[in-house]
Amino acid sequence: MRFVPFYLSAITILSVSSLFADHRAPNDYSASEREGVTSGYYLGFSSLADELRQLRRPSDIPVTDGFIKTFYLDFHYANQEFNKEFFIPTYTDDTVEHDVYGITIGLGLGDNPNLDIKIPLSASRFEVGHVDDSGFLAGIELFPNYRINEYIAWGVNLAHHNSSSDFPIFDESMTSVSFETMVESSTDYGMNWSGRLSLGRYFPSNDINDESFWLFKGAIALHYHLHENFTMLPFVRFNYSNGDVLTDNLWWDYGAEFILMPNAPWNFSFGIAGVGGHNVIEEGMEFYFSTKGNF
Repeated sequence: MRFVPFYLSAITILSVSSLFADHRAPNDYSASEREGVTSGYYLGFSSLADELRQLRRPSDIPVTDGFIKTFYLDFHYANQEFNKEFFIPTYTDDTVEHDVYGITIGLGLGDNPNLDIKIPLSASRFEVGHVDDSGFLAGIELFPNYRINEYIAWGVNLAHHNSSSDFPIFDESMTSVSFETMVESSTDYGMNWSGRLSLGRYFPSNDINDESFWLFKGAIALHYHLHENFTMLPFVRFNYSNGDVLTDNLWWDYGAEFILMPNAPWNFSFGIAGVGGHNVIEEGMEFYFSTKGNF
């Protein structure tokens, strides 16, 4: 039965060859293997804390004569899981696990009109099947805005974000221009609400995708003033795009923020935010700690 050792050897060689054939490196995942632009990671999966914080400056904080009025320092951690719809059809059944560890530094300049400048910096980790690698995200956001009165404000948000890693499939830049308006009700009754509407044009760019698209965002939050120095702020935001660039054109974000010392020069807030109703993002959650100094 000399054919038995030969038979076993052939099986071993085929198994090893198959193992090496299935092994992929990050560089093997090209941008052409992705279905389209996926909201969340590419659009900046971030909390709504900055969007729905109080428009009004606490009345007991004197306004400095200097040009710098506000300092921002935010820390956040986000985890996302994309299903196989992230890839082109019949490509793979692998899921994508994505972790982000970030910090955002910013300044508020001028009194009215204002200019908010923020620089988000994040380290990221991608895992596709058994292949993983780290990456880096960086950007800049400019938000000139004007308060019509203590209840209504509007502004134009200019932003550019760029991601880079050893995975070509995840490398992309995103530039956006959006018009935004914010409204907040009176706090006379111990609870009030705030809302924000945004309509923007987004310009993604990678090796195969440079189609722009429109994106509408509408958010609302309730402000529960449990104490003069403590506010609970649950919120929800709906997102809609009428283009074919995104892998999903309708989804929503939700979460809650807990603001400490809102009537002091320094505000501190803890929050949690998530994403739901998305065809590609199976799970998405962010935890953040934000500080805001009023001068």
